[in-house]
Amino acid sequence: MVTIAVIGRVAFDRGEWPAENGLPGHDVAVVLLFGTQGVLLALLGIAAMVGREGSLGRLRWSGAPLFACLAVGLAVIFATEFNYRVSDYLDRDLPTPDVLPTSPVLAYKWTMFGFFVSVIGAAVAGAVMVLFTRRNRRRSADDIVARDFPEADAGTARRRTQVRDAIARAQFTERLCPLGLTYCCLVALSLAFTLLALDELQPSVAVEGLVSLPSDFVSAGTQLGSYLMALLFLGLFFGGLFAYRTTTFRRYIGMLWDLGMFWPRAAHPFAPPCYAERAVPELACRISMLVRQGRYVLVAAHSHGSVLALASVLQLEPSVLSKVALLTHGSPLRRLYSTLFPAYVGRDVLSEAGCRLGWRWVNLWRDTDPIGSWIFTSGRGGDDDALRQRSEVDRRLRDPQELDARGRDTVWPPMCGHQPCVTDDRYEAAVCELSERLRTG
Repeated sequence: MVTIAVIGRVAFDRGEWPAENGLPGHDVAVVLLFGTQGVLLALLGIAAMVGREGSLGRLRWSGAPLFACLAVGLAVIFATEFNYRVSDYLDRDLPTPDVLPTSPVLAYKWTMFGFFVSVIGAAVAGAVMVLFTRRNRRRSADDIVARDFPEADAGTARRRTQVRDAIARAQFTERLCPLGLTYCCLVALSLAFTLLALDELQPSVAVEGLVSLPSDFVSAGTQLGSYLMALLFLGLFFGGLFAYRTTTFRRYIGMLWDLGMFWPRAAHPFAPPCYAERAVPELACRISMLVRQGRYVLVAAHSHGSVLALASVLQLEPSVLSKVALLTHGSPLRRLYSTLFPAYVGRDVLSEAGCRLGWRWVNLWRDTDPIGSWIFTSGRGGDDDALRQRSEVDRRLRDPQELDARGRDTVWPPMCGHQPCVTDDRYEAAVCELSERLRTG
C-alpha cells in the first residue's frame, strides 16, 4: 500500500521537488555491484574454456557464460533504463546534468555506453562472420546440391540456387560460437569498465583519453545506448503480445521456453518450474511399464523431444533397454546441446546412450535444417567397428527429394528444413528397420 501511495503521489504531483542529497554510498554500491558482476562473468568464461579436467580442448564452448551474460545484461539494462526514465520524469522536463540530485549515478551512464558498444560490436562481428564464411558455406552447399542432383538443367537453375542458399544458411548455425564469445567478452568488459566511475571519470572523458575518440561521439553513443535499451524493452513487450496472438511467433517463443525450462530450477532459481523433472521420469516410467507387459518400445522424438528421449533412455534399467529402440529426427543434440552443455550432452554421453541401446538408434537429418543435424558422423564411416556403429546411426535425408516437378506437379517439391519427417517414406522405412531389429534381438 505504501508503494502504491508513493507512485500515485509522484505521478500526480506536478509541483517542484526540493533538491536534497542522494542516498549515501549508493553510487559506490552500484559501481561495485556492476564491476563485481563483470569480474565474475570473466572468471566463469575462463573456467568454462579451461574445462573440468584442465584441458583447453575439453570444452569447445559452454552455455553457462552465454546465458549468464544474457541474464546479467538484461538485469543491468532494465535497471539502467528504469533509473534514467524516472530521473527524466522527476526533473520536470529540465536538463539532466550530472550535478542534479535527481540524476542517476555515474555507473548507469557507463552501462549505457557499454550497451551501445556491445550492440555495435556484436553487429560488426556478425557481419564479418557472415561475409568471411559465405564463400565456404556456398561452396560446400554447391557440392551437396551437385551430389544430390547431378543432372543440371537450365529450367531448374533457379531452384538449385534456392536449395543451395537454404543449405548455406543452415550451416551458419555451426559458426555461432565466435559470436557468443564476442558478446560475452563485450558484456564482461562493459561491466568491468563501470569501476572507472569510482574515480568520477565520465565515459566521454575516459574514452577520449584512451582511444582519442571525440567526446561528442561518446556522448551520442551513450544516448543511443539508452534508446536501444528502451527499444529492447518494447521489443520484449510486443514480442509477448505477438506470441499471444500469433501462432507462428508463439512457436518460436516456445522453442526458447523449451530450452530454458528444460534444466532444473537450481540452474535458474527465479525461472518457472522445470518441466523435465516431471516429463523425463514419466516417460521413463511409461517405457518401463510397456516393457514389463512384454512389449517392444520404439521411442520416436523430433527436435527438442530428442533431448527428453535421451534423458529418459539414460534412466532406464538394462533389462528394459534390451527392448527399446530410438528414432530421432531434426535433433539438436550435437549442434546445440553438445556445444552449449558439453558436460551433460557431450559426445561421451551420446556414445553411452548408443551403447546402452545396443546401437538400435537411427537419427534422420537434413542439410537444410538450421537446428537439427547429424549426431555422430555426417555420413563418413570407417573400418573401426565403433566408428561404423556410430555412422549407422545418422541417416541423411535429401531435401528436397526432387528438384524438378515437371510432369508430376505444378509446383516444386518443398524444402522441409526442420519440419518433422513423419510424412516421409524414409521415416517409415526407419521405423520398420528398428522394429525388425527389436524383434530379432
